[in-house]
Amino acid sequence: MNSIHDLGGMHGMGSLPFETNEPLFREDWERSAFAITILLIVSGVFKADEHRYASERIPPLHWLGSPYYLRWLAGSARLLIEKGYATVDEVTSGQQDSSFQGRAAPNFVEAYEVRSIATTNHPVTGDAAGAPRFKVGDKVRAKNMHPKTHTRLPRYVRGRAGTITAHPGAFLYADARAQGADNVAQHTYSVRFEGAELWGPDAGPRDAVYIDLYDTYLEPV
Repeated sequence: MNSIHDLGGMHGMGSLPFETNEPLFREDWERSAFAITILLIVSGVFKADEHRYASERIPPLHWLGSPYYLRWLAGSARLLIEKGYATVDEVTSGQQDSSFQGRAAPNFVEAYEVRSIATTNHPVTGDAAGAPRFKVGDKVRAKNMHPKTHTRLPRYVRGRAGTITAHPGAFLYADARAQGADNVAQHTYSVRFEGAELWGPDAGPRDAVYIDLYDTYLEPV
């Protein structure tokens, strides 16, 4: 999906604000937003990739003007509505609608499970069908693709050539999981893109970017 979240390689966004001893949460509501989203994920209400896709669908001006965890809340609220756990009125008012029938029932987990996934992350590896198509040293090109749904292929590398530098294995395919699919994995490769290939003569002579990409994003050169 070509939304405002994909800022890689763009100009004019200003300097990056680095802060010494930056706190994990600036306000209590941010801590609550994090906890709510993680609880919903580990309870099976939605997958992390579904949540990313929901956040990507925030209108551009709203996205740019929202702090990080407000995007988390917006994504969670959208999915709760789309999956039938809450109504629009309940999300906007914060009050339960007792007349709402047919509400989906999540399988909530114990608190210790929330802590585990928050500190170790969710499983990301899987078993891919077939052998890997590429090996270290192969020349490949990132496809010039523009799906209307979630993708982990950055716009600034689409159509650009690179070199396979590693095959770390098979990983769960985020594009499919964002649509609710389970246990779909693809071979994944670390690809080196030279700076000149991405940005032309303005790139430094030693500039390069390494990006981990799914098999389906790549074609041989």
